[in-house]
Amino acid sequence: MGIFKRKKRVENADSYHVITDIKMPFMPFGNSITNSDVVRICIDRVASQCAKLKGRHIKIGVDGVQTEKTGSIAFLLKYRPNQLMTPYQFLYKTISLLLLNDNAFIYPKYDKATYKLTAIYPLNPIMVEPIEDDVGSYFLKLYFGDGSNFILPYENIIHLKRFYSTNDFFGGTSSNEAHDALLKTLRINDSLLQGIESGMLSSFQIKGLLKINGMLKETDKQKQLEEFNRALERSAKGKSAIIPMDSKSDYTQLNIDPKFIDEQTLEFIQSKILDYFGVSKSIFSNQYDETQFNAFYESTIEPIAIQLSEAFSNGLLSINELERGEEIVFFSERLQYASWTTKVGAIEKLMGLGIMSLNESRAILGLEPIENGNKRLQSLNYVDASKANQYQIGGNENEENNK
Repeated sequence: MGIFKRKKRVENADSYHVITDIKMPFMPFGNSITNSDVVRICIDRVASQCAKLKGRHIKIGVDGVQTEKTGSIAFLLKYRPNQLMTPYQFLYKTISLLLLNDNAFIYPKYDKATYKLTAIYPLNPIMVEPIEDDVGSYFLKLYFGDGSNFILPYENIIHLKRFYSTNDFFGGTSSNEAHDALLKTLRINDSLLQGIESGMLSSFQIKGLLKINGMLKETDKQKQLEEFNRALERSAKGKSAIIPMDSKSDYTQLNIDPKFIDEQTLEFIQSKILDYFGVSKSIFSNQYDETQFNAFYESTIEPIAIQLSEAFSNGLLSINELERGEEIVFFSERLQYASWTTKVGAIEKLMGLGIMSLNESRAILGLEPIENGNKRLQSLNYVDASKANQYQIGGNENEENNK
């Protein structure tokens, strides 16, 4: 009985192998909003415009006249906030941290001997804890990435907040970044983009059925498949559309029709991200006109400028200085970004009222200052309101005398 060996079982006559590309798994987006290029561009659009604001230490007199103060505060705001940053870089980083974390903390550094302000630094803690002592004074304990932590009086910190509502101390929902609503939209947007990428790649791959005719063992079928793959590689390297095959195999192409997300859906998801940062589509793409920029400024930049002015005034000035009419204001040179027609019209009106000097007018037009250009010109078509009646009566009397 042991003389005859049993034959190995073979498959049916026709065998099939499905040739497919390697599937691309969807990668998780993560918990950081900076993983999105759309978020980074939005933050850049807002921060770059806010960085153009000019911080000034001024005093408003009893007559309402503003005069610019001199001193350490004025110097730091105007020229060098600290040894590492220019005023533009300082504001850019501060606003970027505000948009990322819904909070921005700025530390004023004073000289221990003279109590003179020497620098102002934007801080980037990983966690902030509020503390209240027995007498009702507030402190902030700041934890940093290197493991260090510091406790600072809250009144010594310049604190900017965004989405300030539910928490008394912090903007958003906590001292750390918490963008649950935004992250949900970002994950959807990222999944849509990955789906488009996967669909495009799958449409470029060869997919089909390889029919192997005959009674073949499993090893023989594998050899046939490997031979077919080598034929594909030789065809691709030779830039040929012809694949040589023998009579044992038949190849049938599978038509792949990947479904892509429509443009309206993608724009809707992206618009939700833009709206979160107060950035319109025209601002996002840097293709805006004067009206669109003014809307962006008034809805997004101006509220930040007001908060900067109030926070810096309370953080850097004493109560006596505030009572004397001193404050820190972040001005915007909005006319720099207006159209030529708007600039000329504004100059005509402002110069006629004596508000603007020749050099200020030339600066708006992008021209260099001239000698004696700080003079203010005023049209004789305007008269003091308190003397308007007298001017009119005097004019009538002169007319009667002339008659």
